[in-house]
Amino acid sequence: MTKHFLCVPVMLSAVLALSSPGRAENPSPLESYRNLKYPPTRENSDRGWQERVQVEFDIVNSAELGALQAGLKDQSPFVRSIAARALGIRGDKDSAEALAELVKTDPEAMVRVRAVESLGLLKMQPAVIALAKKDKSDAVQWVARMAAGQLKSETDFREPVQKAYEAGIKPDKLGVARVGQPAPDFTALTSDGKPFKLSTVLGRKPILIYFAVFDG
Repeated sequence: MTKHFLCVPVMLSAVLALSSPGRAENPSPLESYRNLKYPPTRENSDRGWQERVQVEFDIVNSAELGALQAGLKDQSPFVRSIAARALGIRGDKDSAEALAELVKTDPEAMVRVRAVESLGLLKMQPAVIALAKKDKSDAVQWVARMAAGQLKSETDFREPVQKAYEAGIKPDKLGVARVGQPAPDFTALTSDGKPFKLSTVLGRKPILIYFAVFDG
């Protein structure tokens, strides 16, 4: 009988510890992005990018859908931008109207870029994509033209992007490429879903690897 009485305070202490308001919890993926030491600005293009990449993978793969939808109205343009990107990759067609509204009204070009990019992946809101071709930002215009091309194609451009994120990324592989050094071999899927390995073409033909600096 004594043993049972001794167990009660121990169990009660465990429950209180778990439910205590002051108990530390891991921040949500979006909250981690909001609190990045080096947010995705041009000034930080070569600082903190490893952390940004890792958090972005986490957002795309594990952020709650409702949190991403709410993120489209967040005060932080960085959060609105990454939420818009993740919703497109996740294929959330219910967010198409909200994404279209961002394309038309958001004051930040990087948010409009990600919103129109996602509309292209979703293959929705063609009128808004056409409108974005006349945006005051060259970056938005460029992505809008790409999105318009996706609308006309039968290829599912979204699925290989989502699969690439689902495959994850190894932290020790980040930053292995060095200026002036031979490019490390890698395997990836092309935009039409076909496998590509760098070593199959390296040294045989010119290779251009392009990425946009307006990440976010």
